Amino acid sequence: MKKVILIAVLALFGATASFAQSNILNTVANAAGAVKTVQKIGNVASAAKEISSTLTNTLGLSKLQNSKLVNIFTKHITGTNAISSLANSNITTYAAKLLGLNTGTLGSLKTLLTVSQYAKLLGLGGSSSGGGSLLNALSGGNNLSTGAASVLGSLLMK
Repeated sequence: MKKVILIAVLALFGATASFAQSNILNTVANAAGAVKTVQKIGNVASAAKEISSTLTNTLGLSKLQNSKLVNIFTKHITGTNAISSLANSNITTYAAKLLGLNTGTLGSLKTLLTVSQYAKLLGLGGSSSGGGSLLNALSGGNNLSTGAASVLGSLLMK
């Protein structure tokens, strides 16, 4: 009798865990339909410097903040490059990994920037339907390469 109860409990637990995992995957899959894919960047260092320079001008960052920002975006772009092939083969996994990269990058930016700089950065995002509004909000944003604009757009679009 104990074996039957144990098997029933394990089966119920397994079904519950499987259902919860399925719900999480479905949520990510639904979000994946709205994912803005990031263009693969050939020259990571150049794009990171370009983004950093534009954000420095827009947010009034110090030289120290600027150098740290270059490192943050170098890491972010390297990460988005690493997952770029998933955008065509497995959008659900791509969306989940991009969300993780974006969360990590925004966390790094939050610790680097002052409260007002971070709030201003988040306010730049605009809507996902209009990348032009983001570029217009950045000092020199219209001069960004398409790759750098793609990185910022995927990070900041609401």
